[in-house]
Amino acid sequence: MKKIMIYAAVAAALFTSCRKIGGPEMNGEGTLSFAGLNIECDESVVTKAASAPGNYAVFVYNEAGEQVLKTTYSEAQARGGVSLLAGNYTLEARSTEEAIPASVFEAPVYGAASEFTIAAGQTTEIGSLTCTLLQCKVTVEYDALFLGDVTGPCQTDVTVTAGAPLTYALQYNDGAAIYDKSAGYFAVNNGKSTTMTVVFKGNISGKSQKMTASLTGIQPRQWRQIKFYKKLDEQGNATFQIGINSFVDDEELVVDLKVEGESVIGDDPNAPKGDGGITLEFAEGSTYTDLKNIVVPDPAVAAMDLRFVITVPGGVKKFIVDIDSDSVDFINSVKLTGSTQLDLINPLPSQGLVFDIVPFPHGEELLGQTELLFDLSAAQEPISAFRGHHTFTMSITDQKGCKNSIPVVLVVE
Repeated sequence: MKKIMIYAAVAAALFTSCRKIGGPEMNGEGTLSFAGLNIECDESVVTKAASAPGNYAVFVYNEAGEQVLKTTYSEAQARGGVSLLAGNYTLEARSTEEAIPASVFEAPVYGAASEFTIAAGQTTEIGSLTCTLLQCKVTVEYDALFLGDVTGPCQTDVTVTAGAPLTYALQYNDGAAIYDKSAGYFAVNNGKSTTMTVVFKGNISGKSQKMTASLTGIQPRQWRQIKFYKKLDEQGNATFQIGINSFVDDEELVVDLKVEGESVIGDDPNAPKGDGGITLEFAEGSTYTDLKNIVVPDPAVAAMDLRFVITVPGGVKKFIVDIDSDSVDFINSVKLTGSTQLDLINPLPSQGLVFDIVPFPHGEELLGQTELLFDLSAAQEPISAFRGHHTFTMSITDQKGCKNSIPVVLVVE
């Protein structure tokens, strides 16, 4: 329980962006002080922030969204402060004065924002801001086997904002394939619902081919590394696939491919179909009947008996759990461990804390198992600290390649 309270406290701290002043006087003017303003820039998703250049643009907007101040980081530090009418404001720092372009090659934009309140006769300081990438970065590459089958010009089009794609060219000259290794940067235009479309078209083995993939969950500060590769099955037949890697969690994402044209490109037509009989059910004696509405009782009132039987006739090859929640505190507590996705067979070392909250079986001993008993009863006390609906999507792949994804929802009222 102590760990959970620590998680909640840390998550709450992460979401506190400014200090509220109790009972401020809202008539008259106050001062926004730049004396303590410190802007840093974290130029990737893994390196520590360094001091930002003085030419970073600084904007101040009032509660109506109107711009009331435009300056630069160096100018703001030099002037010391500025008088503003009492009210609520937002300060935004950005590496460019211009708006974020829908798509652009080799032009990353970094920024950060902080809300603050000006009270009459008082001075407000912003403090430190760390600017991070405001776009999604995308690179495209091909493995050597794939390039070996290229017989003419090709291209990959990546689109996030409709009508604003970036084209990554693959040139074919004198039997050699050379491709564009530039980094593209895309505005994230629809929050967590932002999607990306990847379209490859070109000449493969003397034929015109096309392959598409759609991705969801596009976010700022991600690096989506798109790689096309050739795969040979046990019989030596060739198929082509897309691997898309998110730099944030370093996990390969599984994407659905829509194949157009010749069948040489896309998923293996001989791949197994269906879910392979993979099931997840409540264990015998459980009082629960609905996987999507598992109400967690108050630990002080009743004990929870939450046991599942997972059947995998073809034997477990991969077991992934994706965690989502409408509780900000819960999901941010999970994020503190490095990812909201758990690979139960090969979990990240930092994810041991997640297993303290929800005691999933994990480790290489799951490989090849045809029946698993998941007893999550011990999750009752720690998860009771987070009200809301907590969804655990169990995605299981068997040794033959059959897959099934089953959502399980724990409800804390």
